[in-house]
Amino acid sequence: MTLLSTGEFKIGLVLTRVINMTLQLKVPNMACSACGATITEAIKAIDPTAAVQTDPKKKLVNVETQASKVAIKQAITTAGYSVA
Repeated sequence: MTLLSTGEFKIGLVLTRVINMTLQLKVPNMACSACGATITEAIKAIDPTAAVQTDPKKKLVNVETQASKVAIKQAITTAGYSVA
């Protein structure tokens, strides 16, 4: 709130909208639940609020995140896994 020279108050308001996106990524070299846990940890390191589901049998990682697709793919790659 700011007091103007006229004696009136000016109120500023900033609205932010958080946009989550859902990604489904194929991770061909995810072999077991430990791999899934490693991938989940890598994703949560860049977005602690991400919801991550891994399916080693289908080689799929589903992520609901505020981070970009590029950032999520990079996190998985940095953890030692490939993204198809």
